[in-house]
Amino acid sequence: MKKFFFFSLGFLFLSLIFLVAYNVAFKNNANNPLAETTEKSKKEETKDTPPEERAPSTVILNVLHEKISSADVLENGEVIYYSLDDRSFKKASSEGKDKTILLSNLPSDPLRVVWSPKKDRVLALLQQTSGPARWHFIDLTTKTLTPLKNDVGRLTWDNLGDKIFYQYTDQKSDKRTLNTSNPDGTNWKEITPLRHDSYIAPVPRSISVSFWNKPNALEKTFFETASLSGENRRLLLAEKFGADYLWSPNGERILVSLTEEKGGHRTSLGVMNSNGGEFQNLQIPTLISKTIWSKDNRTVYFSLPGSLPENAMLPNDYFEKSLHTKDTFWKMDVLTGKKTRIVDLKEVANAFDSNNLLLSRNEESLFFIDRVTKQLFRIDL
Repeated sequence: MKKFFFFSLGFLFLSLIFLVAYNVAFKNNANNPLAETTEKSKKEETKDTPPEERAPSTVILNVLHEKISSADVLENGEVIYYSLDDRSFKKASSEGKDKTILLSNLPSDPLRVVWSPKKDRVLALLQQTSGPARWHFIDLTTKTLTPLKNDVGRLTWDNLGDKIFYQYTDQKSDKRTLNTSNPDGTNWKEITPLRHDSYIAPVPRSISVSFWNKPNALEKTFFETASLSGENRRLLLAEKFGADYLWSPNGERILVSLTEEKGGHRTSLGVMNSNGGEFQNLQIPTLISKTIWSKDNRTVYFSLPGSLPENAMLPNDYFEKSLHTKDTFWKMDVLTGKKTRIVDLKEVANAFDSNNLLLSRNEESLFFIDRVTKQLFRIDL
């Protein structure tokens, strides 16, 4: 019996030695067919990883080494912008070269700049030496500057760039109205009364206009549209707190950024159709100011903000306090929900708080202004 026990123990010991030798000599051998199959499986698994897990190699390039307050992209790929360094409007190549001054010696730096569709004219809010800031119409071709009425605000262009929309506030009654006029303020016409201090945007591919109260996490937002005659006024969405909106280029969809609850600390991006229906929460915690539509009307490029305090009330604190984000960069197909990182994390060497996102005409480049450095950057897609 003892002999049988020692024989079994010896056989088990020899078997263990054989298994160890096999693993060392064969299993990890590159010529072993089993090892090749395992390696192949790993490669196929990597190959089948969803696109949002595999970022293309790209870099973030500093286009302009000067502080700017606003920029846009021309059809030929050039960049047009306002330089805070020398108080002038300029244009340059997409690499920041071949700079040309379009208009200089402005009386003050614009607090806001709204470019016309053709980028040849500008609406600029200029700080006065005394009194409140005042909107001006600037023609970059004729190099003329025309002050508008003191009581106009929230200016924007119509789709053709022939007219402007604006909010007018009567100082005596404090009543607000939505109006339209020529860019220099002449030939004005009232469209409809406004209940709130309102943001304004033309409805793409139409002569209608949309408007909504300034985003506030403590208030519900009323998103409406109206025709130029003031008729056909429609309420599209009303139950979202702190909401902001961005039309798709063809006017068929609307991006919505909202606060998930009254006075909340988290924003979310959603999308709805042009009638305010089929609302879908995309579960992307970002702001409209960090988004832009592709011309395909289904892809949205966006930056995802990070490093905000957990107790920040959004969007209020982001715009009203000196809070800055550390962004990552993505795109999303709003029809399928597929998200793709457009800049690998290892290539985001600096902390960017991106705003004013712009796409080149061929959509080969995405531009943005960093709120901290006030410089223009480019991502080659």
